[in-house]
Amino acid sequence: MNLYAVFDMKKRHKNERSKKSHSENDHYLIRIKKGERLYKFYYFRPMAGIHFHFEYRILTKEKINGMLEMVSYNFKIENGVPQKSSITKVPKISKEQLEEIVQNVMRKTNTGPDEFEELDLSGFATIDKQIEFLKRRDRVDTMYIM
Repeated sequence: MNLYAVFDMKKRHKNERSKKSHSENDHYLIRIKKGERLYKFYYFRPMAGIHFHFEYRILTKEKINGMLEMVSYNFKIENGVPQKSSITKVPKISKEQLEEIVQNVMRKTNTGPDEFEELDLSGFATIDKQIEFLKRRDRVDTMYIM
């Protein structure tokens, strides 16, 4: 599965407004603005959904002001086609709140250590270095990076 994150890194002019689209129809799950970076990605892969390649994913970015933006969604493959559903976007969340959410999801879904993966991207200085890391790990579909 290559589609782990979808990014829009277009440079926008100050007065240019972007069109808002409904989350389910927005191919870009996280839009990275100048000065922002990815923070952490979390993958929950319950054994019960292994035949459908089911995952619950939480992707986060760090804004310039230090707050996070989070998107979470269900991911599965149906008839060989990747599907995203139940997309939730949270425009402002603290790092402490994110940690509480992750722990809560693990508890409520009885996710064991072998069913959970955390990718910490906060140690990379730039978004370009983060993308290169994700490419090397085969964790991003480059057709969605702009």
